[in-house]
This record gives sequence, C-alpha cells and structure tokens, in this order.
Amino acid sequence: MMGMMHLKILYLALALTALAPQINGRAVDLDQDNSLSASSSSSSSSSSASASRVSRPNFVKITSQPPAQVTQIRGTTIELECEVMGSPTPYVQWVHGSGQTADWEDMSMNVISETSPTTMARVVSRLVLDHSTHTAESTYTCIGRSGGQIAVASTTVYHVDGPRSNFTDILKTGHHMFMHLKQARVTLHYKALFEYMGSTVILPCKTVGRPLPEVTWKNEEGNVISSMQDPRFRTLATGELVINNLRWADMGSYTCVAKNAISKDEAETFLYPIRPN
Repeated sequence: MMGMMHLKILYLALALTALAPQINGRAVDLDQDNSLSASSSSSSSSSSASASRVSRPNFVKITSQPPAQVTQIRGTTIELECEVMGSPTPYVQWVHGSGQTADWEDMSMNVISETSPTTMARVVSRLVLDHSTHTAESTYTCIGRSGGQIAVASTTVYHVDGPRSNFTDILKTGHHMFMHLKQARVTLHYKALFEYMGSTVILPCKTVGRPLPEVTWKNEEGNVISSMQDPRFRTLATGELVINNLRWADMGSYTCVAKNAISKDEAETFLYPIRPN
C-alpha cells in the first residue's frame, strides 16, 4: 500500500513539473469576435487586458503533437493522436484543412465541453481516418482551446495508391466491407485529471467501431466498477464514468475498456483529488 502511495505522489510531482509557469508551444488568444491573434510573453509592451490574461491561471498547450507528415495508402486506416493540457479542461477538436469538423460519423466524437469546472486535465484525442479520398494530400489540425486561448498542431496526410491487390485480397476486402466491421478504438479520454474533492467528476471515454463498442470501467485492481458496489460511481450509456462527491480515497488510475465483436481497446486516466482552499 505504501508503495502504491509513493507511486501516486511521484505521478503528481511529474504532472506538476509539466505545469511550469512558462508555457511553451504555439498559442494564440481568442479575441471577442473569435478571431485569432498571436500571444507572446516576450513582448515588452502589453496592454492592461493582456496583463490580466497573463495573470490568470488559465492556459492551454499541446504536450504531444501528431506527426507533421504521414502517408496513407488509399483503402487503409491511419490514426492521428494529439495530447492537450489545459486549465480549465481543454475543448479538443480535429478539423479538416477547409475548416469543417474532421469526424464524419459523430461531430462530438473528439470534443470535450469547455464549460467543465475542472481544475486541470490532460486530454488525449485520436482521429481515425479510414475514408478514401481522390486528393493527393489533406491537412488535419488538432485544436485545443481553454480559457480564451487555443493551441494548434497540424498534420499533412499524403494519399497514395498501393500495389494492385490480387483476387484473393479483393474477396477478403469485399467481405470485410460487406460486414461493415471496424475495430474498437478509444478516440478521446483524459490522461490525467486534477479535480476538487466534493465535486462531481465525469471521465470521458469516446469510442468508434462497428458494431459500436461496449464500454466498461475498471479500477486499479482490475475490477469492473459498478454502482452496485458504490452508488457514487456509475457508467453512462455514452461511455462516461461519473463519480459523485469526489473523495481523497478515489485517487488512482481508472481504465476505460471499449470492446466490440472483433477487437478491444483500453485507455487509462489518472485521477487526483485536490483539497479545496
């Protein structure tokens, strides 16, 4: 038990180290008309409004960027992953180069509401691209927004033709398409969440797959979390784990398990309760 507590304290120390006062990376302010303007802490002249923004604890940064370039063979699936840290909880979204949402099946698939009162969170968003395109290249941009600031990172996807398939491969592909099967994948979750004790916590677990994956949550011991064991915990039909009246004893790792008929995927969230001031 003491070893586990030491690991938790070490995890907290590492997470807080990432919150150094100087926030690096591409970041811009959102003006009142939602236009973009560059922000820079090195500017010698600043207005009182800018000083006010700097003094606030709100921030957002991309802590793990998707690759700048990637090649996709037409007919195959690729994935782009982006990790965003912010306070309050970042609103994370993927958009296509022309500006439209890049998630065709569910526009909310890779989005977390910015209205959450969460103190701080690391959000991992994954974009699954399995749609064929006739263009030579496409651009996809991960956008993290929080507290009036945004951070962005873009990937250029080059679409190329693969080798000609033989007749057996065509039959296999046709069978797969006929069945309309897709692997279960977790597309959005918190990697780490810091929240005040006594509050209601919602841990997201967005998924894709066909058939739609069934979501369950497990605790550090590997046991399925059920409201029958503790009424403060419940899993929503949409996959989120809800924890009411957060306690210090709730600190630890929670694993989202997404499973459908052909595959299983998992994602882990570390939850750290904070004592109110």
